[in-house]
Amino acid sequence: MDINSAPTVLIVEDEPVGIASLVGILGDACELVISQSLTEARRLLSDEIDIVLLDLYLPDGSGLDFLNELRASELYAYVPVICISASDQTSDIEEAFRHGATDYVLKPFNKTILSAKVSTFIDLKRKTDMLAEAALTDPLTGIGNRRLFNQQLELEWRRARRQDSPAGLVLLDLDHFKQINDQHGHAQGDLCLQKLAAAMNSSFARAGEVVARLGGDEFAALIPGADLNSTITAAKNLARALQKELQGCLHGEKNCIPFTVSIGCSSIQPSSSSCANQLIEAADRSLYEAKEEGGRDCVRPLL
Repeated sequence: MDINSAPTVLIVEDEPVGIASLVGILGDACELVISQSLTEARRLLSDEIDIVLLDLYLPDGSGLDFLNELRASELYAYVPVICISASDQTSDIEEAFRHGATDYVLKPFNKTILSAKVSTFIDLKRKTDMLAEAALTDPLTGIGNRRLFNQQLELEWRRARRQDSPAGLVLLDLDHFKQINDQHGHAQGDLCLQKLAAAMNSSFARAGEVVARLGGDEFAALIPGADLNSTITAAKNLARALQKELQGCLHGEKNCIPFTVSIGCSSIQPSSSSCANQLIEAADRSLYEAKEEGGRDCVRPLL
């Protein structure tokens, strides 16, 4: 997220005069996404939206219904929503705030007031997003941390259960990581962790796939929709990519030392009698077996 990029504003307004006014006030500073109905607004929603300007009365329903949907959504619950209306009735204003409006602005618009409100709420949202992103990122490797992994695991587990599809998990750690730190120093150990994270980011780059450092030298990759065979294939692809990346280290061409990993794989199709922890436990058992077999880029499924 670039905090200095032009903000994206979703305008949900059916009156041409109101749309023209908003374009005149915000068009130079913002990217405007304009919808004249709730149906169109739902289609145009995306995670790029920084703020919503929402009329209360639209041809296919009440703006408050759309506001309720946003506040109930995991993705849009905290997007600022300014309700725009010609009504200055106390009951309308109170109702908007009761449904979760961030602010309420009257028509016709006061350019100074509206611009200031939009700018303030966008700035607050972007700074809040940055803090939230930092809280979910491992500072050494730049990938997700355990907190992010736990959040995404719960989300993907529920989605997999709704869609009756499996969820795959890859757990891995570096072989003899303590020995690397002891013999070569923690700076080299950190470099190994960073190279592993980079390889995982490249190998698990499809939509929905999540990579995270769980702590120390333990990493995870969550693969939505993957059965056990697909999960094993993805893990083996990672091992090959890592070996290729580290070829230069073996010949002294790069400022790093070669290392290997142990990898455990599991896949479960969620049901009413299963839970996400079972996916972790199964992968953890197969990771232990990979370690017992000597590591060295061993990929071990739990059979």
